[in-house]
Amino acid sequence: MKISHLNIAAIVAMTICLTGLGLLWKQNAGAEPPRIVNGSTVTVLYQITVPGEGLEIRLLSQFIQGRHELPPALERAVTGMKTGDKIHVELTAATGFGPYDTRKKKTVPKSELPTGTKEGDVLENLDGQQATVAQLSEGFAVVDYNHPMAGKPVVVKMRILRVDNPI
Repeated sequence: MKISHLNIAAIVAMTICLTGLGLLWKQNAGAEPPRIVNGSTVTVLYQITVPGEGLEIRLLSQFIQGRHELPPALERAVTGMKTGDKIHVELTAATGFGPYDTRKKKTVPKSELPTGTKEGDVLENLDGQQATVAQLSEGFAVVDYNHPMAGKPVVVKMRILRVDNPI
């Protein structure tokens, strides 16, 4: 029986796929999925809503547990979770993104902003701080360095997509 080059390529591809699946299966067979601990790299799907405002944000994100990349109450809530787990957390303004601070609003000359800037745009200053353009006038702009959800209670729903623990 004659085997064509196409058949050989298909056999090689199938062997590689089955070998890869076999290795994955052996790696995970009987193993407890990793749980979130300090140092874990966690991939999550978020849904953040502000009750009563109709504001909803959905995003895929990644964080490292223990580096305070999340509000502390949320970081505590996900400790010990594993891939596939879901959580629903209601955060007050104080436990979420902090209180709104009017001192974090600055008036700057409009000429310092990029051309075409509009109200609502999020910009970054030379120090890497993000600010929202709150108001524009003829020659000036008011930029707000508060987190966009500062001073607001939020509801966070998360689904843990992947947990990679430090070695």
